[in-house]
Amino acid sequence: MSAPPPDRRRQLALLSALGRRFGAFVLTLLGAALLAQVLLWSAPGDAADLLAGDPELRAALVVEMGLDRPPHVAWWAFVTHALGGDLGRSLTYRPGMAVLELVQPAALRSLVLVVGALVVSLLVGTALAYVTAGRRSLGRRLLQAVSIAPVFLMAWVLVVGLNEWAFELMLQDRIVRPSWFALPDQESLLKWALAIGVLAVGSSAVTEVHSACEDELKAIRRSGYVDAARARGARLWPHVLWNLVPPLTTIASSRAAFFVGGLVVVEKVLHLNGVGAMLWQACRLRDVPLALGITFVAAAVVCGARLLADVLRVTVDPRLRTQT
Repeated sequence: MSAPPPDRRRQLALLSALGRRFGAFVLTLLGAALLAQVLLWSAPGDAADLLAGDPELRAALVVEMGLDRPPHVAWWAFVTHALGGDLGRSLTYRPGMAVLELVQPAALRSLVLVVGALVVSLLVGTALAYVTAGRRSLGRRLLQAVSIAPVFLMAWVLVVGLNEWAFELMLQDRIVRPSWFALPDQESLLKWALAIGVLAVGSSAVTEVHSACEDELKAIRRSGYVDAARARGARLWPHVLWNLVPPLTTIASSRAAFFVGGLVVVEKVLHLNGVGAMLWQACRLRDVPLALGITFVAAAVVCGARLLADVLRVTVDPRLRTQT
């Protein structure tokens, strides 16, 4: 039997690599749900403690809510229902309400923060790298120093500092109440903008994009095809940007987990009603179905971003298709 032609072998290798990545995607979802289930099961107290003080009523609620099941049994029941689109019903956050109905609007609000932070990271990091590549830069060191600060501290300092400064000026009758001014428990456009900036800088995404782009730009500027384009008098930026897509895609997918994880801290500190703040409340109220549902959706977003990045990199970079 003759061997398949080279093009056919590359196609089979590509499909095999994508199949392995999809398998890792499924296993990560299952593992994230199992880990969350075990952690919630191990935590002291449960939803029945918050709803009933009478021992007999509490025992009945434990059975009715399924809190008496071992964690592996409860995990398997959740997974089988989740794969069919049913994430269960809230126990204490909004008793009886479908988890999917609760998570969807909150997830869309948080998606604005994640996408905004991703765009800011890529644009700012790439622009700075284009300016500083091959040169000494004080801005690079300042950016690295700022990115070390914890996300929660950066968010708290920014929002409290701005509000306190505005409030002091209003007391002195030097300014009227700005449209962006908000009490600590009120939302505002400024808070959303600060949240995006904090996620982008505090997660070290801008610093990582900046560093990776600098290294890539140095290599690209020394490459033969750039020298050839320069000799022909052609524009260089299309060649540069196209070759930056693979490393930027890798960085964006790797930062997705940091952005999603940072939502809990940023939304709690800035009082933004997204899925991160909802997860905090679900854990505090021992709402196991809601916490599991949010964890499952977050894991799907992170793993989906990595899977999409792999497909995009292979599509854009022909060298990866050859090596696969």
